This record gives sequence, structure tokens and C-alpha cells, in this order.
Amino acid sequence: MDEDERLVRAFQAGEESAFAALVIKYREPVYRFLRRMTGNHEDAADLTQEVFLRAYRSLGRFEGRCRVKTWLLRIATNACLDHRARQRDPLPLEAMAGLASPPEAGPDARAERRERWRRVAEAVQALPPRQRAAVVLRLYGGYTYAEIAEIMDCSEGTVKATVFVALRKLRTALGSLVEG
Repeated sequence: MDEDERLVRAFQAGEESAFAALVIKYREPVYRFLRRMTGNHEDAADLTQEVFLRAYRSLGRFEGRCRVKTWLLRIATNACLDHRARQRDPLPLEAMAGLASPPEAGPDARAERRERWRRVAEAVQALPPRQRAAVVLRLYGGYTYAEIAEIMDCSEGTVKATVFVALRKLRTALGSLVEG
């Protein structure tokens, strides 16, 4: 039995401090994922709290069919999609852009890089929410298709198809960037 499984069982047996240990362990990865999805600290921090509130309410029923981290990222994905549906505003450009340029790059190079990242961010932002989530998890989070399938509660084949379609849309939207 691994540490997470022990903590879940302890919580299910009434030990509240076990949940606090899970929060401490997974707060940062959940926040980083939500920060990448929302593009700002405030929304990511609020959603992180919402994720752990949802987790607290349902941890008593957690059966361990997936890893705790995977389960938390599934909750985070759903919370983010719910948040976006309520907001009806697109992701800010900074959400995907990572606009920093190397300090040794000249002003022209930095401006060109910012423009490329802006275009990439706009293209990712234009994707439907589930495609955007799959792309963020795969390309920015480095998760495997199997892990994304667990997080998004769908088959691995569905994830592969979703990422494939999303990347095709991104290639079309970014044609001149991809070719040149």
C-alpha cells in the first residue's frame, strides 16, 4: 500500500489530518495545472480551493481505481471547465504564452517571439474546452495519453483523437508559423 492509499484509508476511517497531508502534497501540482488553464493566479487559486473542497466531500467514496493525483486532476479539469462555462470568457493570452524571452535576445527577437506566442495562445484559446484541456495536459503538463484518459474520464483512444483533432486545428490556425 502506497502513501496516498494509506492517507485515503486513514481519512475514510475518520482521521482528518490525512486529508491535510494530501492537500499539502498535491496543492502545488493542481495549482500549476489550473494556472496554465486559466491564465491568472486569482482564478487558479480559487479553483484550487474548489478542487480540494470537492475532493474532501467525495474522498469518503474514493475507491482507488486511479491514483489520487489523477483523480484530483480530473476534478481540477471539471472545475476549470465549469468555471469557463460560467465565465463565458476566453482564456487570457498569457494563459498559454510563457512570454518570457531570453535576456540575451535583442528587442526585435523578443518582439518576434512574443508575437509568435501570442498567436499560439490565441489558437489554443480558440479550441473547444475539452480539446484545450487535452492539449494543455499533453503538451504543457507532459502527461501520457493513458493519464489524460483517467483525468478526463474517457478512453485513451478518445484522448488520442481529441489531441489529434486539436493539433490539426492548431496547425491550420498557425499555418505560417508552422511552415516558416
